[in-house]
Amino acid sequence: MQMKRQRGVVLLVCLVMVLILTVIGLASMSGSTLQERMVGGTRDYNTAFQAAEAALRSGEAYVRQQVEASADPASLFLVASACPALTAEQWAAPDNLRRQPATPTCTVSNFYGDAASGTTFICETDGSISEDRAFDCLSRTFLFNVEARGYGSGDAEVHLRSTVAIAIRGQN
Repeated sequence: MQMKRQRGVVLLVCLVMVLILTVIGLASMSGSTLQERMVGGTRDYNTAFQAAEAALRSGEAYVRQQVEASADPASLFLVASACPALTAEQWAAPDNLRRQPATPTCTVSNFYGDAASGTTFICETDGSISEDRAFDCLSRTFLFNVEARGYGSGDAEVHLRSTVAIAIRGQN
């Protein structure tokens, strides 16, 4: 064997291979960390969406309950009632909203354990329309807007809005 001609090339090749494997390992760890963050953000948003949807359904049920119990549904939700759990400053309207929403009428208890704060909903009247159909000329449809806000863990926040249309016979 000729010992004089070997100059440590094997050591250099092994060090280059270790360097390449280290770079590949760091890149895969970085990708995994990014995926974990995205999954966590999606989970937080999903929790906030489910909380807002539950608040929206509670608000819609509350509107239906109030309309059924009222003699004059047109007078419901005209003036915002005081809500000690939430002030108007805390319920800030988005910048692109054309008019300021009413003060929240209710606060829904938290349905999802680790949400940052309680979900809320607002009920507003949106007038009524008369049914001009020949077979149903004695009914009037009352429109109510329900807005809900839900929170997830972290800073995830979701706003939902629906319009509830309730037809009442004999209200023409």
